[in-house]
Amino acid sequence: MKNVLNAFLMLVIPTGLFAQITLSPLETVQVKESNVYWKAEINDQVPTTVINASSIAVMNGSFPMEKNITKQISFKLKNGDDQGRTVNAVVTGVAEWNGEKLYTVELEIGVNLSSRWEYRKVNCILADLTESEHRLIVGQNWLGEDIEVK
Repeated sequence: MKNVLNAFLMLVIPTGLFAQITLSPLETVQVKESNVYWKAEINDQVPTTVINASSIAVMNGSFPMEKNITKQISFKLKNGDDQGRTVNAVVTGVAEWNGEKLYTVELEIGVNLSSRWEYRKVNCILADLTESEHRLIVGQNWLGEDIEVK
């Protein structure tokens, strides 16, 4: 009987500890490196987070783009209110977005979850989102398995 109770507790307790968190499709988030808040689209169908970036310059860059992975990069981040700043980072990869090959960098993005800010470092695609409704799309790489969008 004791073994049955232990087996039951092992099955029940873990599911209660990892409760699913739900976010709306639009959230206010903070990108630590830009030091401003963004009105972001939360989209669990997009695999990688995408952020509005311009004036992108790789230090001692070369072609093809893949040769620049691990090199220093400088770029301007601007939210929908044109607030932001120039950021320096390291190229973490190259990704495709809307038919273009673009650089990725690691940024720390925070979302307010139940009155506490949750910050996660994720790779972000540096794209021109000036014509988009939202200048930041938080993707599946930030959401992980513990957050759903409704």
